[in-house]
Amino acid sequence: MRKKRRRGGQPCNQNARKHGFYSTTLTPQEICEFWNIVNLEGLAPEAVVLRLKLKSALLNAPGNYRVLRESSKLLVKWYNSQIHMNRKDNAEFKRVVRNILKASATGDMSLAERIIAESLE
Repeated sequence: MRKKRRRGGQPCNQNARKHGFYSTTLTPQEICEFWNIVNLEGLAPEAVVLRLKLKSALLNAPGNYRVLRESSKLLVKWYNSQIHMNRKDNAEFKRVVRNILKASATGDMSLAERIIAESLE
C-alpha cells in the first residue's frame, strides 16, 4: 500500500520558484546598488526596486517584450498613484516609457535619449 500524498507543494518541488523580474529578492550586488541609488540620487525605494529588477531582467533576456510591457505598466501605475495623471497623459507616459525601455533593451542609448527629448517638447 502506498503512502498518501499531503496537500500542497511536495518537498523539493521547485515549480513555484520565481526568477528574474518577478522574484521578491535582490542579489547582494543589487542591494548595494539599491542603497547607493536611494542615498545618492534620492529616489523613492519603490522606483529603485523596479529599476533594478528591470535592469536584471533586460540583462538576462533583452528581447523579452512581455517584461518590457509589464514593467512599463508597473512604472506608469506607480507614477500615476503619486501624480494622479489624467487618461490622456497616462497613455502618453506609458507609450514613452515603453519606447525608452525598448530602445534600452536593444542597447541604443542615443535612441532612448532622443525619445526622452522628443517627449519633453
